[in-house]
Amino acid sequence: MTTEVTKTDRVPAGDAGPGDLVLETSGVTLRFGGLTSLDNVELRMRRGEVLAVIGPNGAGKTSLFNSLTGAYVPQEGKIVFRPRRGGEHSLLGAKPHVVSRLGLARTFQNIRLFGALTALENVKIAAETRLKADPVSIMLGLPNARKAERASDRRAHEVLSFVGLLDRINELAGALSYGDQRRLEIARALATDPEVLLLDEPAAGTNPTEKLELEELIRRINTELGVSVLLIEHDMRLVMSVADRVMVLNFGKKIAEGSPSEVQRDPAVIEAYLGSVTEEDEAAVAEVVAEAEAVAEAEAAAAGTDGTGSGDDPGGEPGDAPGADAGGPKAQDTEERE
Repeated sequence: MTTEVTKTDRVPAGDAGPGDLVLETSGVTLRFGGLTSLDNVELRMRRGEVLAVIGPNGAGKTSLFNSLTGAYVPQEGKIVFRPRRGGEHSLLGAKPHVVSRLGLARTFQNIRLFGALTALENVKIAAETRLKADPVSIMLGLPNARKAERASDRRAHEVLSFVGLLDRINELAGALSYGDQRRLEIARALATDPEVLLLDEPAAGTNPTEKLELEELIRRINTELGVSVLLIEHDMRLVMSVADRVMVLNFGKKIAEGSPSEVQRDPAVIEAYLGSVTEEDEAAVAEVVAEAEAVAEAEAAAAGTDGTGSGDDPGGEPGDAPGADAGGPKAQDTEERE
């Protein structure tokens, strides 16, 4: 929690009125038998922002995503989506395909592509969810079906170009590099024309160069496409550089929310990641430090009484420190103790 890279904060969380919110949850509680995965979670996401959800493993982050997209149905709470065209839609218990049509798209922690299909075909599958043609028109090859097919093909090319995969459109998804597969999954989600994009650990397994490219891609999705981004990520540098606000979960409960810089300094967040420091821990650390200091003082005293190591020794070079000879017995004895 010492990352220094942060994104300029836009608006404090409390300043967002209902008209500014694109996604809102209240009192969301999800249980699996006796296990509570989400406990009274509140989320308020403003339109056009990048909101990061962080927390230790098992904190409930992916459970939250699954609840927002219809994969899980929480036992309690409300989930409301407000699209640009107006109105409110409850997402609680909605089917995943309904959630997608409303304007939410997601990627997965584990890549879920059609490995035997090309990059273009993977994206066209998503683009075709917006087709207006009915099944009969498609089977008969009627003009409106052909027009819809050309539109989905054009949309797939546009999205692949946006994420930098236009030169790999005919390659099988399973043959792409890991970083390219991550970008392809993002392209497939963008092909559904979402208003909110949910990214579940998009940097997992990527190398430093791919992380930087992903950071730039998320910024472009947010600024150039005007898509609100809800991000789950463990890479704190990435989170702190792209997020407008950060929300922290731990054991299914929200423990902190605010700007990246505020969350970095929050004691509850530090404790969740690093654990609490008890008085016993502090006493043990103090004891170890005291012992180390005592050893250092004893060594210094021994070096001071050793005439062969004196800086005034005629046989030594001027300015030589006691025990400076790397091959001398005193240096060897110190190395053994280290």
